[in-house]
Amino acid sequence: MRALSIANIEERKYSFIPFSAPFREAFGNKEKGGNWIVYGKSGHGKTRFVLQLAKEFDRMGYRVLVASLEMGFSAEFQNDLKEAGIRSKIQKIIFTDALTVPDLNELMEKQRSPDVVIVDSLQYFVNQYDATAEGIIALRKKFRSKIFIYVSHVEGKEVEGKTAYIVKRDCFVRIQVQGFRAIYIGRGKGGPKGYYTIWDKGAERMWLDTEKTNNQDEYEQEIDTPGHE
Repeated sequence: MRALSIANIEERKYSFIPFSAPFREAFGNKEKGGNWIVYGKSGHGKTRFVLQLAKEFDRMGYRVLVASLEMGFSAEFQNDLKEAGIRSKIQKIIFTDALTVPDLNELMEKQRSPDVVIVDSLQYFVNQYDATAEGIIALRKKFRSKIFIYVSHVEGKEVEGKTAYIVKRDCFVRIQVQGFRAIYIGRGKGGPKGYYTIWDKGAERMWLDTEKTNNQDEYEQEIDTPGHE
């Protein structure tokens, strides 16, 4: 147990992520460090979003490790890199298609370790590489200035699996990807806009379709109301 006085807390210094305007307007002023989770249905832009996020971290000079565990280095992943604008001139992003918690622990102890680790997906990390919620949380506690971002599938409206749920509860930054928008859900205050658009055309189409469906549901509910003529 570690006890702090009010003075100790007041005197603490924090490092914040210098986001550019689109990310800051979506997610606000975020402390550098901790676990993040990005979750949503397949086909809504999760991987594309975290690659755009990786590029944003590279712009700041952060070293980034992207663990593409589920997609590997497939043609689809190569296309996602192109769509995110990640080219060979970008030097601070490295990739792997295999990773364990012990691997990550060893890597993060090195002098020039990544500032940001992106794991896609959390379910693959758990099921194929034996990651546990306890191990994932222990990494966050040990390497407090590092950012760990986990991409998660969903089952219904919640993240898929018990481990993912425990990890989500530990995350201060929670981002739901829906219709090519990355929507801030996490603890604390987000940005004034509250979401980041991953792909303009895709978001416009999907949110327009959602609005049409909602309007149709409201209309059908209205005409089904007793006494409506």
